[in-house]
Parts: sequence; structure tokens; C-alpha cells
Amino acid sequence: MTLRSRSTSARPGSHHETDHLLAKKARVKPNPLPKFQLAVIYAIKLTLPIAHTQAMPYYNVLIGKLAASEGADTGYYSGVMHSVASVATFISMFVWGRLSDSWGRRPVIFLGTAVTAFFTLGFGLSGSLAGLILNRMLAGFFHGITGAIHSVVGELCDETNESIAFPLYDIISALGFVIGPLIGGTFENPAKRWPNVFSSPLWHKYPYLLPCLISSILSAGAALLAVFVLEETLPAKQKHLIADEEPAVVGTSSDSIIDLHEEDVKPHSVKELLSIPVLRAVFASSSALGFAGSAFNSGFILMAYTPLEQGGLALSPSQIGRALSGMGAVSIPLKLCMPVLLRRFGTLNVFDFAMLAWTACFLSMPLASWVAQASGGAAEWASVALTLFLSRLGCLAFSIIMILTRDHTPGHASLGTANGLAELAQSLAGAAGPTVI
Repeated sequence: MTLRSRSTSARPGSHHETDHLLAKKARVKPNPLPKFQLAVIYAIKLTLPIAHTQAMPYYNVLIGKLAASEGADTGYYSGVMHSVASVATFISMFVWGRLSDSWGRRPVIFLGTAVTAFFTLGFGLSGSLAGLILNRMLAGFFHGITGAIHSVVGELCDETNESIAFPLYDIISALGFVIGPLIGGTFENPAKRWPNVFSSPLWHKYPYLLPCLISSILSAGAALLAVFVLEETLPAKQKHLIADEEPAVVGTSSDSIIDLHEEDVKPHSVKELLSIPVLRAVFASSSALGFAGSAFNSGFILMAYTPLEQGGLALSPSQIGRALSGMGAVSIPLKLCMPVLLRRFGTLNVFDFAMLAWTACFLSMPLASWVAQASGGAAEWASVALTLFLSRLGCLAFSIIMILTRDHTPGHASLGTANGLAELAQSLAGAAGPTVI
């Protein structure tokens, strides 16, 4: 298979930059994708949302127990921990993206997944609010490798098949949102659920260690994939360069090659990237999306945990886990429809629709609380399902941000930095979301 670099990539100073974002691409037959390498990077990506979401079902229960022992407020510390993780991710996004443009994608991905395994296990062994805050801060810092993973996907596809590769990539994230809460909701407090098997005092002292251990093992497996199976996709770090009168080509896998232009070897500076109007617009949109997603994630979980008399839903950890898993499951068919939606309605129209869905989602949350207090039962779950469905429509925008970033970054050598900037903008706004909620 041949993956050729973009013929119309945005470049600093180009008078066509904004036109490219608005232009409707001609329909062409998609080039074949390098399936094996995509499967590897998808498997690595899967472990990140699992590690992040496995704690969601019991997150506020754990904080509540520790807060009660220290005389602190659960809601306040829940928001603080979400914000600390978002700030740490924000700080690291650009750093990891830039490093992946110089070190290569594989070293950054290996380091991030290996350290994620360590801190996920540490979360289950935390015994104080200070320990949890420190853990979330450090885990958030290494979660910033997502920009490097985005870049690998961007370098394995081209403009003819990116509308397939990126939605599939987002489906993997959605699958992680299904598996993670199921792990947390199913295996939390195993000494109480299966006392004959988990009778050791260790499981009584650390009731949330088992789901953390399972997630940690998965992250360690991702680190091994990054070392032994994943191939380097950064053109400047690939081993086999073929000199020719035409632009050079570099092998990314056994069945794919990518054109190597000068812009694919020498990365642009941050100032040069920010001088491109269309990239600035993409980063601003990424920021708005990050705020919406982060505010909903922390707000819904807090509302689900909060008692009815305080305006919440009074759901148990296992019920929260099932709700979040259902939310992730709904994302899968929605994202499978994305290639058709993007071809039919256009990238920007689908993005606008997704952002409007976020508005409807937040408006539906007070309705869910009112229904829970008024009737409960099936009506409550129907209102919760509506809120979660609207949030998944909003999350379609995340795939589009990745597509726009790839399409308008001038060369593969700057893709890690551009993805880092997009993630940085997203994470900065995301840090404010839980605090506002």
C-alpha cells in the first residue's frame, strides 16, 4: 500500500490556509490502510481510557471515605482531583508532542504507558487525600502522550482514508469507556463480593486495588507492544531512506510507504504553527470541546453519586459503572456512522452539530435530577440515557479535531507538536470544567 503525503498541506504564510478548511474534498476511493500497525496502535490507545475510567464508579466513594476521615468536603476534593489531573495533562501535552517530533513516537508512547501502569496500581494503594491528589497529578502528566498516539494514526493514513482511521480510533476510546467502568464497578471491594477468594487483609485494607491491578497489567502490556511490535512512523527516525529524484520515501510498515519532503524531516516552530489561521481556529475549537467534555465527565459522576435530596441521582458504584459502560457502548455505532456522515454532510457541519449536542446535554442534566426526585425507576433511567446519548453525540467532535489537525499541519515532522498544541488547548479548558461544575 502507498500512503502519500498531503498535496495541499497548510504552510505558514499560505494564502490558501483558511480556504482549505472550508473546501469540500472530492470523493475518491480510499487507499488501503496498514491494518496490522493500526491494530497495534489501537490496542495501545485502548489501555489509556481503561486506566482513566476504571476508577469512575468508585471514585467519589473513595474520596468520600477519605474526606470523612479528614473532615473534608467530597464534592470539593472531587473537583480538585479532576482539575489537578487536567492541569498536569495540560502541562505535558505540548512537551510530549514536541519530544515525539524529536525522539520519535515509540519512546514517548512506551514511557507514557509504562508509567501509567505504575500510577494506576498506586491509585489502588492510596490511603490519603494528599496521596490521591499526587497520584492523579503524576498520572495526568504521563497521560499527555495521547498527542503522540494521534500522530501515529495520522502518519499511517492519508486524506483518502483518514475519515475511516480516525473514527475507528475514537471507537477504541469508546470501547475503553465501556471496559474501564465495567472493571471498576465489577471488581471494586472484592473482599465483600467474593470473601472466599479474596480473604487476605490486603483486599480489606485496599478495596479498590483489584480493578487498579487489572488496568495496570493492561497498561504494562501496551508498553511491551510499543517496544516490540509498534513501528516508528516519524519519517526522520525511520531507518530506510530511498534517495531519488522524486521526494524520498520511507517505510512505515511492511505494506505502507510515505513520501518524505523537507517539511516531513524538519519540524516547524510553535510560532510558525500558530501563525497559520486555520490551525488557530482548530486549537480554539479543541479548547471549547475540552471544556464541555471535562465539565460533563466530572459533573455527571458527581450528580450520579449525590443523594436525591441534594439534587443528585443517588446511584451506587455498580449502577454508575453500568451507566458509563452503556454510554461507551452507544458511542461505537455512532462513530461507525461517522465516515458516512462526514462524506454526506461535510466535516464542519458534523462538528457544528456535535457542539450543539453538548448544549442539549447540559440542559438535560437538571431534567434527569428532577425526574429522579419525582418518580425514579424507569423514568429516571430514561432521562439518564437521554443525557448520556447527547454526550456521545457531542463526543463525535473529538474525531473531527484530530482530522482537522492532521489535514492542516504542514508536514509529518510537525504533527506531534500540532497534536500537542491541540491537546494542550483541550486540556487547559478541561482543567476549568470540573472547577466550574
